[in-house]
Amino acid sequence: MMTKWNWLSAVLCLVACYTIAPGAALSQDAGRIFYSAEIVSDRLNQPTGFAHAQDDLLYIMERGGQIRILQDGEIRRSSFIDLSDLVSSGASIEQGLLGLAFDPQYPDNGYFYVSYSDADFQVRLERYQVSRYRYAALPGSRETLLTIPQATPLHKGGHLRFGPDGYLYMSVGDGGLSEQPSSSGQDLQDLRGKILRLDIGGALPYQIPPNNPFVAAARVRPEIWLLGFRNPWHFSFAPGSRAMYIADVGWSSWEEINYLSADSSGGENFGWRIFEGEQLVEPGSAQPAAGELQFPVFAYPHLKPLGYDGSIPIGCAIIGGLVYRGEALPELRGHYIFSDFCHGELWSLRRHAGGWAVEKLYETGLQITALGEDAAGDVYFADLGGQLGKLIHAPNSDSDDDGLPNEQDNCPLVANPDQADHWGAMGIGDACDQAFYFAKRDRSEVKMFQQHYGAYHFYACRAGNCGLLAVVDPAALAADPALRLVNEELGWSLEAAFAAESEGRRIYAVSIFAEDGRIFADDLQLLLAGSDLSWRTAS
Repeated sequence: MMTKWNWLSAVLCLVACYTIAPGAALSQDAGRIFYSAEIVSDRLNQPTGFAHAQDDLLYIMERGGQIRILQDGEIRRSSFIDLSDLVSSGASIEQGLLGLAFDPQYPDNGYFYVSYSDADFQVRLERYQVSRYRYAALPGSRETLLTIPQATPLHKGGHLRFGPDGYLYMSVGDGGLSEQPSSSGQDLQDLRGKILRLDIGGALPYQIPPNNPFVAAARVRPEIWLLGFRNPWHFSFAPGSRAMYIADVGWSSWEEINYLSADSSGGENFGWRIFEGEQLVEPGSAQPAAGELQFPVFAYPHLKPLGYDGSIPIGCAIIGGLVYRGEALPELRGHYIFSDFCHGELWSLRRHAGGWAVEKLYETGLQITALGEDAAGDVYFADLGGQLGKLIHAPNSDSDDDGLPNEQDNCPLVANPDQADHWGAMGIGDACDQAFYFAKRDRSEVKMFQQHYGAYHFYACRAGNCGLLAVVDPAALAADPALRLVNEELGWSLEAAFAAESEGRRIYAVSIFAEDGRIFADDLQLLLAGSDLSWRTAS
């Protein structure tokens, strides 16, 4: 799906995840206009996406194979369809029920399309039909349209949307491993790492649209519409247009948003694995399969640059969204709304005279797995833990009633007693007080501990200099000798010494020292079980 890591330890940092009760509302400073979220439900099970059929129902996919229905603000008790016997989701969070799209003629023919990963890691595209009862589909109506072999449980893509031209578009990930990047996106005989364009209006399984870019080319799969992707988890069309926004999950450094203009004839090459963002991956690692390379209109990094001011996202796995077309938030019309799995912020991207502008709308504190809209254009988001939220305007200028107006409140949530307030002494947990943190970088403290590609990164700030302290590979941890890592630039060193073994886990005591020998952290513990590493404070 959208991430590179084991889902049980996808994001490890000093920021706690919030659990929000249904009906609660939160808000975040977004310039002149403040946004909030109505938490509609907390009854979902690892949601992966949304779709609607131009009616009053919102359909929500769950990774395990069920499609649930939201009606009048409530999740219906019974599922629309349960495909859990077909869908395989155990080997990776990137497996599961991936895509859902309703036929443009759904009111007449009742057809809808799903994509999912099976037990052999294949991505399957299938057609089903609704029963006479609009809230239940017919599992026995299954028709397989396409099967795409993949050797790994990662990078599935699988998003489905009908374009304004009536054709079905499908994203397919490259199927590669993080430590072994795949070049399938540049192979025109391989459907992986592509966006496909299919005509499903005639005989099964499908036809090739006559104006697909490679329809007449030899030794090329004619289904290909666009190429050069790593894991295009979600894409969307601008309202009433063939223009596409494509969010492609990055590799080691960059997350990217690609834009395809409405007058495109297809065939554009978006560069992976030659480029990640605008950064060359490996000189000579692959040659462009076709056409000039297209670079993203916006990319954001995984690591915070020095002097980071919060004006751009920082994350690990982009969650593509939609171009807003609703009535409730008119100032956002035409804005592309997206998020990130690791940080859970909602951002907007829009065109302006000088190019593209990005703006943070709202900080959820959740692990966002899906963004979507209902038939009215209202924006919904869902997180891994099962919560469903709806983006709305903040009800007032002091959303948490703490006496601080939103524009002065670094994190306008209800004051969280579970978070320590060491930095600003404002009654706001440190996890929310980011503005104070970046203004006080001379404080010598460790700020983050985060898993990254099987290794774990410690970050620290001292004397106005923030950066990477150390990278801990679980394979390097052993009872004897103890691990010692030094950052020459920052002058920090990290020591992890074996302390004990409990319940199948090795426990290491971690100390972090400055160049003059002073201890800056001695209350962290690493817990190693096989290759899985977690952390906690000793207290």
